[in-house]
Amino acid sequence: MNKSRIALLISLVAAIVILFLILLEIITPILGYSILDAIVITSINFVVFASAYAFSIKKSNKTFLLFTIGGMGVRLLLMLVLVFISIKFLKVALLGFIFALFIWYTFFLIFEIAIVRRGLERR
Repeated sequence: MNKSRIALLISLVAAIVILFLILLEIITPILGYSILDAIVITSINFVVFASAYAFSIKKSNKTFLLFTIGGMGVRLLLMLVLVFISIKFLKVALLGFIFALFIWYTFFLIFEIAIVRRGLERR
């Protein structure tokens, strides 16, 4: 789970940098909070993955696949709901939000693949 800690630490550092950019008025608050919202949503998605992975890695192959493949569907649905809520009810800069969501989702997906690959090699 070392890689998951690294990914979350990078995400936390990025969030702190965005906050400083907002405070220094380098980026507008709406854009900054939109980026932070995207970081939070993708981080929640990654934490759910890490929890499901940690639970299922020592289990049977059937359970592992259920949590890995089935969990992807549940996590995608969770992200869809959170993105819908963010766009509908929060005042977000749509372009910045979608771009940040894409970047952070791809970033975390690379870590997810590396974690699962390393875990399967150990089995």
